[in-house]
Amino acid sequence: MLAVATSYLGLTDEQKFGPVFMKSFDDFMVVKLSPCGDLEEGRLQLCQPEGYGDLLKNIQKSWNASQSLLELRGPKVKLQRMVRYMFFFDEEKKFEKVLLEGCDGITDFPWAVQIVVIQLPVKVLEQDLEWIRKADIIVLLDSESEAARDFATGMKTIRPDIPIFSEKVQEGLSNDLKVSLEVLFADYIKKRNRIKDILNSRHPELQISCTSAHRMAGELGVSLFLVGSVCDELGYRITQCGLGCF
Repeated sequence: MLAVATSYLGLTDEQKFGPVFMKSFDDFMVVKLSPCGDLEEGRLQLCQPEGYGDLLKNIQKSWNASQSLLELRGPKVKLQRMVRYMFFFDEEKKFEKVLLEGCDGITDFPWAVQIVVIQLPVKVLEQDLEWIRKADIIVLLDSESEAARDFATGMKTIRPDIPIFSEKVQEGLSNDLKVSLEVLFADYIKKRNRIKDILNSRHPELQISCTSAHRMAGELGVSLFLVGSVCDELGYRITQCGLGCF
């Protein structure tokens, strides 16, 4: 399973990265999240279950087969949980490759590959710096000016290892960006498979304590959220859970 989530700085709804991404990665499905109604703040906690039937009552779905696009509308936390069910529990709707749009990917889906897309000029706030610290890759749209180069240099002082690409949207993704994304995707799948191997060998009883999950994340050098999502995928129950850890 491969999940990619976007976070945006300085872009309008009409400037989303999804259509450009899909031209190069057409085997993905786009899930566009449109929060509305009673928006609840806070990150999804995987240890808080909710029935699938109850979720469906709060979500409006719209499917566009020609664009491989599924739009979900509803309260933000309900949308997060709906995506979780689709990825891990609903056999009919499981998706192997998904681009999550219309959300703050780093906040809402921290277990996914993180693409931060930026349209300059933009004023970077503290929350935005946190996004940059946690991003897997940064894409600057239509930015080849000196200001863009200065911005990229500033980002490198925060994350020296972060890949940064300046892209012209109308021309599609550059080959360098596509190659970098493919490497990221392969590494993500490798990490998930490594977690699966350890779970299967050390915890065949399909449950793992929160402490053991923490230990595994540290051992593998991956986020606790990624361990939690793999546990979901394999049907593991997390016991003695520290509330909010996942």
